[in-house]
Amino acid sequence: GTAAGARQGDTPRLSEPEFNLYYDTRLRILRFDELENGDLIEIAYVLSETDEANETGPYNGGLIPLGRGFPVTLMEVELVAPDAILPDWEVANLEGEPIREEDDEGVVRLRWEWRNLPAIPTDVPAAPQLLVMPYLVYSNHPQWGDLADWYSRHVASRVRTSEQVEEIAQRLVKGLDDRLDQINRLYRFVTIDIRYVGLEFGEHRYRPFSADWVLHHRIGDCKDKAALLVALLDVIGVPAKMVMIRTADLGPVSSDLAVLEVFNHAIVYLPEDDMWLDGTASGHAPFPPPSMDQGAFVLVVDGSGSRPQFTPEVGAGTTEIRFALTPGGGSDVAITIETRDTGEAADLRRGRFAGSRDPQRFARWLQELFPGAQLTADPTLQLVPGRDPTIVEIEGMVARSALMSAGGVRLYPGNLAWAARMVPGGVRHGPMKVMVRPDLRWVLEVELGRPPKTMPSAVDLNTPYGSLEVSPKELSSGYRVDGSLHLEAGVYDAEEVGGLREFLVTVERHLEKRLEAP
Repeated sequence: GTAAGARQGDTPRLSEPEFNLYYDTRLRILRFDELENGDLIEIAYVLSETDEANETGPYNGGLIPLGRGFPVTLMEVELVAPDAILPDWEVANLEGEPIREEDDEGVVRLRWEWRNLPAIPTDVPAAPQLLVMPYLVYSNHPQWGDLADWYSRHVASRVRTSEQVEEIAQRLVKGLDDRLDQINRLYRFVTIDIRYVGLEFGEHRYRPFSADWVLHHRIGDCKDKAALLVALLDVIGVPAKMVMIRTADLGPVSSDLAVLEVFNHAIVYLPEDDMWLDGTASGHAPFPPPSMDQGAFVLVVDGSGSRPQFTPEVGAGTTEIRFALTPGGGSDVAITIETRDTGEAADLRRGRFAGSRDPQRFARWLQELFPGAQLTADPTLQLVPGRDPTIVEIEGMVARSALMSAGGVRLYPGNLAWAARMVPGGVRHGPMKVMVRPDLRWVLEVELGRPPKTMPSAVDLNTPYGSLEVSPKELSSGYRVDGSLHLEAGVYDAEEVGGLREFLVTVERHLEKRLEAP
């Protein structure tokens, strides 16, 4: 999950920190077969920076984790450089000033020492790493505008248009007059036709290959795809900027110093259209952007005026689903299910069925919703990558005895289990990041041939963590339930997580209530 390796769905873990932007090739595995509990390990390493042979000058920055998931008896860090090029530094989530020494030749040595650092508490799910872990950052471009200006000059030659880029762009948008249609066509080309491959060696740990190179090889990582998309959009007159992004799942940062290492991904921003496009989100519609790109810490590469910001949380789309149950022949109940999904919900739906029309996949899904049910017709499908909404319509049959043995029809027939997955319980030590999730809207229509004997009360639950609205209605020949569920994204303090879990548990208790079966 480093920036060159970051793409939709990647989830870096707290126990395996990766902090180098566009760099996932530095791996050291140390094994000590004879160690026993209580033994002391001392590890030391030296990282020497050298000037890079490029026209924009060197980048000298880094992020050094100071904490671990276990106690550290002694942590020592030294930063050594001639005074004229000594980078700025900042320590986050920990107190500590360095001892400064300077020799006769003007070489400065900054030395930090910390003793008996406690273990970073382990939370499930893990807390945003740079909010709980102590770390040191250093940079020779300490101001965000300075760093963005350096990076924009560093990548300028890589996003430059050429005859090959112009020819491809014009061919792709030929016959399309609408601006958004043109943008969508170029986006689909980059996300689908350019295969994701990361080659992050040398300067390519943070410098993309040229748009020409990516087009020729039809491969690229996140920054390569971003550079190509910027070049293609330039051909059709759509201004676009590369964006360095710390994906939302990693949470915000505690430090203010400008460093590349806080970022793990690269996307594109269209300022005139206010659109954020992720070239690695294969099959995803251009709007809304993937959830990992919403509420994320970013730096738009736009020269010296650039400042860090958070991307807007515009929602991850919706799932709209309609369940209809009517008396079938004999002792059976006929079931009709219709779904319409957008955004992340559409991605999830396409991913579940993997583009297959195999009825067995849909039969298994139907049985998850209504155990014992069977398909009675081929499904009707619209599951085109990158095109929303996705549409699934299925028809089935289930024995009335199966519904009766389960206690009737659930208020929401789907399966959520959000509380167990998101907040498994136990003591929480650090904050928790909740990603943007699709909104859920559903309609349940049940034909009984008469009014229902009893109906549950309406639910109107509004909390800082989300909302649930359920409106059951008695009809002359049955009943109808309209419902909606929204989860509020954001970073919750440890003290708030209990309230989040209580909200999710309350939601599930409401939705598991049983209603009368046909």
